[in-house]
Amino acid sequence: MPVYVNGVEIGQPYLNGRLMNALYNGRKVWATPADTVTGVEILASDGKPAPTTLPINGSVELAARATYADGHKSELLTMEHVFWKSLDESVATVSGNTVTWVHGGTAMITAKIGGFTSAALSLAAGYEPESVSVLDDAGKPVESIALRVGESVNLRVRILPEAAAQEFTASIKDTAIASTGAAKPAGITVTPESLTLRVGETASLNVSILPDYAPQEYEATIKNIEIATASKEE
Repeated sequence: MPVYVNGVEIGQPYLNGRLMNALYNGRKVWATPADTVTGVEILASDGKPAPTTLPINGSVELAARATYADGHKSELLTMEHVFWKSLDESVATVSGNTVTWVHGGTAMITAKIGGFTSAALSLAAGYEPESVSVLDDAGKPVESIALRVGESVNLRVRILPEAAAQEFTASIKDTAIASTGAAKPAGITVTPESLTLRVGETASLNVSILPDYAPQEYEATIKNIEIATASKEE
């Protein structure tokens, strides 16, 4: 880093051919290779690779390690000599070396040591579900349904935003009236519907199970295995 006096850059002094230095307020004016930070790496607080995700309502602790111009590295630093910063506090905040979730998105965290700022660490902050709605097969909202004994209906659940976790558990308040379970197939089609094969020939069939969110497992069988056999492609 250059040194200026009254706006004029001055070089590091020599005495009898030896490079000298000076002190200002107890600190060296010209940084030596052992003092000059040339790189900063962000790690997990235990020294392992930095995390890549930030859980909903959760937090992670970080550490940083500096590399100096003479090649040596610092010990693992957490708070002392490190300035941590969140580049978007609407997604995550930083207190000490602890990053805390605020909202879904991408949290960008930097560490600054000895005037050198690290590349930003990217953390995928989880999205909290903001709305949950129940839909029919046509995609229309459903508030209530009426069924006769033995009847069933397939319903879909829409969770927004789409980036939020899509797992859910369906339940019935009064299981004496109805129960919930996996969607039932409403239709199965096989194409082509029929085919003719010579001895030794094979053909592929396409099986479509509707609706597409119903379980897609099926078992193929041949009524007369003396004529042909069936196997499922992996």
